[in-house]
Amino acid sequence: QNNVGKKKQEEKSKGLVTIPYIKGVTEPIERIFRRHKIATAVKPKTNMRKLLVHPKDKLEDAAKTDCVYKIPCRSCKQVYIGETGRAFGTRLEEHRKEATNIETRRYTRAKKKEAEKEENMHKSAVTDHIARKNCVIDWEGAKVIDREDNKHTRWIKEAIWIRKSAPVMRRGGV
Repeated sequence: QNNVGKKKQEEKSKGLVTIPYIKGVTEPIERIFRRHKIATAVKPKTNMRKLLVHPKDKLEDAAKTDCVYKIPCRSCKQVYIGETGRAFGTRLEEHRKEATNIETRRYTRAKKKEAEKEENMHKSAVTDHIARKNCVIDWEGAKVIDREDNKHTRWIKEAIWIRKSAPVMRRGGV
């Protein structure tokens, strides 16, 4: 009788480990734990709650602050990458207003060449691009591509996105 009690004690688990179910990975891990007399409980990686419940509503791009954003050109496939600490919608509207002022003054070839010679003639590279190349900006395609609260880190992220997003509208007619 004493012998039976010892066997049951030995068969008893040393503890319980909960692991997520990953096809092809979970089964071998369970066997290893079983060999060492550790019980396992398997839980699904995603469950109905994670799929259905989203406690926070998604924020519209226009309301997002502290972001790096992208404005594409409809005419030539170049993009403008910028950053702002203010609401993206506010900054986009500033770009749009300045661009509207430029678009009302369409350039002839001679005026376009004069505009190309002038450096930094507008507030942003978007309006320089419109003036120099007579392009149309895809305002609806503008979107937030990254977010960062720290201004200096946001500048670094902007520089990284500029490198990653060729061809890019830049000062100096590039």
